Amino acid sequence: MSDEPWYVSLYCVDIPVTSAVAYATAYREPAPGGVKVTGGTNERDWDHAREFYYMSLTGRDFQGRSEFHGEPGIPEALGLNGDEKRHYYMAMSAWSLGQVLHLLQDMAVPSHVRNDFKAHLDWKGITLSTWYRPKEWVYERFEDYVKVNGVAGTASGGDLSEKSVTRFWDTNNYDGTNPGISLNAQAVGLAEYTNINFVSGNTILAEDYLSDEDSSNDVHYQPYPRKSSTNLQYYLDGVLQPQMVVGEDNKPDTSFYIAKTGDGEAIAHFLKPSYLTIYFSELDPLESAVSVRTLLLDEECLKEYASKLLPRAVGYSAALLNYFFRGQLEITAPPEFVYSIIDGLNAAQGFRFIKARVRNATAGEEATNDAGQPGQLVAIAQYRLRTNYQADLSADPPTMDSRDEYYSYSVSAPLQVESLTSGSPGLECTFDFTANPIPPGITDLYLKVVYKGKLGAEQDAVAVGMKDLCEPQHLSYWNSTDYFLLNGELRKAEEIENDPNVEDYDFFRPVSISEELGFSGSAPGAGTPMVVSVQDMPPARYFRVILLTDVPGGYYVRDHLVSKPYPPGWPYPDDFTVDNGLWTYDMPSVVYQELDGPLWKDTPVYQYRGIIQHQMSYFIRYYPYYIYNADQFPAPPENAEGPYPVTINFP
Repeated sequence: MSDEPWYVSLYCVDIPVTSAVAYATAYREPAPGGVKVTGGTNERDWDHAREFYYMSLTGRDFQGRSEFHGEPGIPEALGLNGDEKRHYYMAMSAWSLGQVLHLLQDMAVPSHVRNDFKAHLDWKGITLSTWYRPKEWVYERFEDYVKVNGVAGTASGGDLSEKSVTRFWDTNNYDGTNPGISLNAQAVGLAEYTNINFVSGNTILAEDYLSDEDSSNDVHYQPYPRKSSTNLQYYLDGVLQPQMVVGEDNKPDTSFYIAKTGDGEAIAHFLKPSYLTIYFSELDPLESAVSVRTLLLDEECLKEYASKLLPRAVGYSAALLNYFFRGQLEITAPPEFVYSIIDGLNAAQGFRFIKARVRNATAGEEATNDAGQPGQLVAIAQYRLRTNYQADLSADPPTMDSRDEYYSYSVSAPLQVESLTSGSPGLECTFDFTANPIPPGITDLYLKVVYKGKLGAEQDAVAVGMKDLCEPQHLSYWNSTDYFLLNGELRKAEEIENDPNVEDYDFFRPVSISEELGFSGSAPGAGTPMVVSVQDMPPARYFRVILLTDVPGGYYVRDHLVSKPYPPGWPYPDDFTVDNGLWTYDMPSVVYQELDGPLWKDTPVYQYRGIIQHQMSYFIRYYPYYIYNADQFPAPPENAEGPYPVTINFP
C-alpha cells in the first residue's frame, strides 16, 4: 500500500499496514522457518482457527485450560453445556478459517498483489456521503464486476508440490525474471499467479515505470506482464483484426482486444485499446508510461480475468481447507484387543484407562517433533448418558428416548509423544481417564484421539482420528457346579451320591473354578494376552467384567479353566485337579446406538439365576446329555454377595 494518498494514511493512522499473508498466518517471513509474531492483533488468524478447532475437539485450549486462554467468555456467559460449548468453538474455528480464506482469496484480485491501492479509489471515488464509510469507497472495478456477475468455472490450482501455510499465498519461486513458472500450478502461490499474469488499473504494462522521468510511477512498477508478453505491436501496426463481442448493453459490439500471448497464462481479452492508443503511440513512442494508460480493462476483459482467477481462488481455498484438516490418525485395538475392561464388582468407578494403537495416517507428512518439544496426544470419549441406567441392567436394553439429548465427554490426561509413526501398527498408547472416567451406563460411544504438535513442516498442527466403539458389555461367568444336570434335571450332589449308577456320572460334586480370559478379533492363538483372572471361585458364584471393543459383529474369547473339588480336602488331596481345559469360542458385542440414520440398534439382555447380563458363560456337569435351559437354574442365595472379585491385568 505504498501508493496510498495522504488522506488515507491520516484516516488509518492507528491501523498498522500488514500484508494479507502476514495478517492471516502471523508469519513475517515464509513458513515454516520464518519469523512469526505472537500475540498479534488478528483474533481470527490461522493460529486462532487451529486453537479453536482443538478446543472444539478436546474442550481445552493449547495450554490445557477449559476456557479460551484461561478467560471465561461467551460460552460461560451463555451457560452452554459441554456439547454446545464444543459446537461454539467449532463455529469460532470456522469463522476464523473463513476470514483466513478471505485473505487468501483476495490474492485473486490483481490490484491486491500489485501495490495498486489507488485502483480502489479510482473506481468509486470518495464523496462527502461516503467519507466516513470507507467500505463504500475502497471498492475496485474487478471486485465490483465479480460481485455483480460472478462466473461459472471449475476449481483449479492450489495442489502445491511443497506445502506450508504461507506457500498458498507465495512460494517465493517467482523472482521477477521467470514468469513461465506460473504455468506450473504446483510451483506458485495464488499471489504469484495473479501478479505474473494480470494487470490492474495503474499497473498496465508497467515494466518501464522505473526508468521513466516520473518517479511517482515507481510504486506501480511490475516486471510482468510486459508489452512483449502481448500482441500489442500487431495492433499498433494495423494488422490486428477486430472481434465481435456482446457489450454491456447486451448488443453486439465490434472491438479490438490485445491478447496476452506469452510469459505465462494466455489471455485472449487481456486489454482493450482506446481511441487514443494509436495516437499517443505515434505521437511519442518513447512516452510508454503515457501511452499504456490509454489501454483499458472493459467488461470483456474483466469477464476473462474472472473466468481464470475465480477458479484459482476456489482451488487454492479448497487446498488450504484440506491442508487445515489434513491431519489424520488411525485408531486400532491394542494387543489385548479390548480398549478397556473393568471388574463388574467396581463398575461404579467407570473406565479409567483406554488403551489403543495410534498411527499417523496423514499422507506424506510425519509427526516428528523437535528435541525438547514433544507433541501431545489427548483421547476423548464421546457418548450419551443413559437416563434410566441401573447397575444390575434391570432397565436394559435402552431405547432412543432413554438417552440424554446432548453428548457428554470424558477427556484423558495429555500424553506426550516425541513422534507418531506412520508405520503399522502405530504407537501403543494408554490414556488416563482417572480424573474423568467413562461411565458404564452410556450409548453412542465414540473414541477420538487428537494430536497437537509438529506435522510435516507445521508446528502446532492438529491431527484427529475417531473410532466407533461398541458400548460397554456386561459379561458374566458362572460356577454352576452347585447343581448336577442328570437326565436333563437339576440335582444336588447329595441327592445322587447314593445312586447305584453314580460311578457312571464321572465327577458330580461341586468344584471351585480358577479361570483366565483373553480376547481377540479373530480366532485366538497361543499368544493371546490373558487380561482377566479369577482364583478359586466357589460354586453358585459368578464374576462379571465390563469391556469395550470395536467389532460390532463379535469377537473371540480364549478361556483357560481349572477346577478343583469344593470344599477342598478329604477325600481328595489339595493339589487334585478335576479339570484343566482351554477353549476358544465367539461372543457377540453390544451396540446401543443409531445406525444408518434413525435406525436404532440395541442388544438384548439375558437373565440367569436372577442376574441380568449381556452375555454369559456357565460351567456345570451333566450326565448323560446336556440340555441348554438356563431358566431351570434357581437364583442362589450367594447372589446377594454380588460378583466375585477378579484380577484385571489391564492396562
